[in-house]
Amino acid sequence: MDEKIKNKILKLSPNKQLLFGVSCVKRMEANLENYLINSGDTSIFAIVSKLIDKIFFGCTLDQFNQIEELVSADDMELIEQIIPDTDEDGSNEAVLAQNAAIALAYCLDFTKENNVDFINYCGLKVVETVDVIAFSILNLENSDLLISKELAIQNQVLKIINNMKSDFDSIDIEKFKLTVTQFKIG
Repeated sequence: MDEKIKNKILKLSPNKQLLFGVSCVKRMEANLENYLINSGDTSIFAIVSKLIDKIFFGCTLDQFNQIEELVSADDMELIEQIIPDTDEDGSNEAVLAQNAAIALAYCLDFTKENNVDFINYCGLKVVETVDVIAFSILNLENSDLLISKELAIQNQVLKIINNMKSDFDSIDIEKFKLTVTQFKIG
């Protein structure tokens, strides 16, 4: 993980740290959606998508104080169950979905433990996703350029989050989600 990005994350308030983590998940969400739909788990994806939104809106100051209660043990168990086993299915689709699901699990862990390392790992999962896309899908000889672009995007997202007012609300979250979807991967 890029040290500058780690330092920027560290300087954010906990609710904004989680907002960065869940934005990483949102950017990779399509990979998880495709995998679950192709696996016949369409209804599961609808639940996962609602959970991602619950985390997004849980980042507002009003909700963040109760974020630990907003995320249930059932939510955590569901995410653990849907993480693809890449030993069984080593396809690119499974690896990309695994990265998204693991990043979501890290966000859930953050809601319980408030450990910024989980948010750093979310950013790292996006970098790993870009790396897989570069080598396995685009057949590039190296991923340096794409990873450099990804780190620039993460810096841009962090700048947006940092510039958000401290008492951002659900309307601000909706606007932010629209911005983040412009940077989606997959």
